[in-house]
Amino acid sequence: MPVPLAFTRYENNSTTDDAPPVLVLHGLFGSKSNWNSLAKAFHKNTKPIRKIYAIDARNHGDSPHTGEHSYEHMVEDLVAVYKTLGIQQASIIGHSMGGRAMMLLALKYPHLVEKAIIVDISPSPGLGTSNTNIPLFLQSMKMIQISPDQTIHQARKIADDQLSRIIAEKPLRDFLITNLVKNDEDSGKFHWRINLESLERNFHTGVAQFPTLSGVKFDGPTLFIAGGRSDYVKPKDVPLIKTLFPNSDIKYVKDAGHWVHSEKSAEFSKLVLDFLNG
Repeated sequence: MPVPLAFTRYENNSTTDDAPPVLVLHGLFGSKSNWNSLAKAFHKNTKPIRKIYAIDARNHGDSPHTGEHSYEHMVEDLVAVYKTLGIQQASIIGHSMGGRAMMLLALKYPHLVEKAIIVDISPSPGLGTSNTNIPLFLQSMKMIQISPDQTIHQARKIADDQLSRIIAEKPLRDFLITNLVKNDEDSGKFHWRINLESLERNFHTGVAQFPTLSGVKFDGPTLFIAGGRSDYVKPKDVPLIKTLFPNSDIKYVKDAGHWVHSEKSAEFSKLVLDFLNG
C-alpha cells in the first residue's frame, strides 16, 4: 500500500501549466527542507516558470513511518502523489536514494516522466564507499538518550557529542542531527523523525541495492550529475546507465562530493536549469 507523502509546493502568480511541474526527492537521512533554497531557485528560473514539489520519502521528514522500505514501495508512493495532485507528467530530480526511486519510476512508468535528473547515484548494484557505515550510523542514532528538559539546541549538542565517537566528519553529523526533533504532544520527548528501525532492517535490500531489471528503458532526456570527488557513479556503471537510459548525459561537478547539490549549489543549479529549460 502506498503511503501519503508530505510535500512542499513552490508556485506563484507567474506559474504556468504550460510546462510539466518538477518533483524533487531527497536522499537517505534527508528531507524536503534540504531542498528549500534550490527549489525556490528552480521555480524562479525555469522558463516557463514551473511548479516545484519537494517531497519527503516514506520513513523521512513529515511523511508516515512504515515497516516497509524499498524502491518498489517508494515508486508506488510517487505514483500516488501524481494522482493526488492530478499530474499527468512531470520532470523529476532525485538525489542518492531519491535518485534510485526516480530512476525506477521512469523505467516502470515512462509516460509519467518528461525529463529525469539523477544526482550522484547509478542503477548499478551497491553504493559508494562512504555508505558502508550507514548501518552503524543508524545503530548509533538509536542509542542516543536525551532528557526532555533539554532545549533543542542542547539536545543537538548532546547528540553531536555522542555521535562524534562513531562519526568523525562534523558536516555529516550536522546533517544527521537535522532529523532530531522534540515532540510536544508526547511530554516533550526528543525523537528522530526518520524511522531508524525500518531503515536499518531494510537497508541492505531496500536502499543499498537497485532492483535488477530486464527489458525496460527510459528513452526520455536524462541527466546524471555526479560529484567529481564521489565514487557513486563509476566509469564501469556507464554501460548499464546507457542501456537503461539511452538518451542520457553524465556531467561531473569538479571538487564536489556525494552531496553535490549542497556543496556546489551554483554549478548544480546551472546544470539543472540548462537541462530543464533546454
